[in-house]
Amino acid sequence: MPSHLHEALIKRTQGERLAGHISRDSTAIEGRERPTPKAPQPAKPKRRRGRPRKGEERPTEPRRLERQRNMTLPEMLADLPYACDIGVKRDAKGYQTSWSGYKLHIDAADGAIPVSCLLTLGVAARQPSRHPAGDPDGGASPQPV
Repeated sequence: MPSHLHEALIKRTQGERLAGHISRDSTAIEGRERPTPKAPQPAKPKRRRGRPRKGEERPTEPRRLERQRNMTLPEMLADLPYACDIGVKRDAKGYQTSWSGYKLHIDAADGAIPVSCLLTLGVAARQPSRHPAGDPDGGASPQPV
C-alpha cells in the first residue's frame, strides 16, 4: 500500500516535470537481528601464485556491475541480497566503522523529493555504482517504495 501511494504522489506532483538533478545517497540502518550466516564457498582449484604464465588465462567470475549490463530492472533488484549482514565503511578520516544491519539508498529529485528508495543488506550495495539505477546502459530507476 505505501509503495502505491508514493507512486501515485510522484506521478501527480512530478509527472510532467523534468528533473534537473537526481541526488543519490545511502545511510546505514542498524538491525536488531543477527547477521545471516554465510553460505559455504565452493573450493577453488589450487593454482600457482603470482603472475599468470604466457598464454595462461585465469577464469574470473563477473562482478555484479558487469552482470547488470544485460539484465532488466526486476532482474537486478532480484539479484540484490536483502538479509541482515555486517556492513563496513570508512569515514572521511580513514577510520573503519561497522554495523550489523541494512543500507537504505534514496534517489531524490530537485527540491529533495524522494523519487525512489531501495533497502539492501549492509555490504551488498555501495553507493552509487552498485545501485541498479546506476547502470548507464539501462537508464531505468528502481520502483518507488
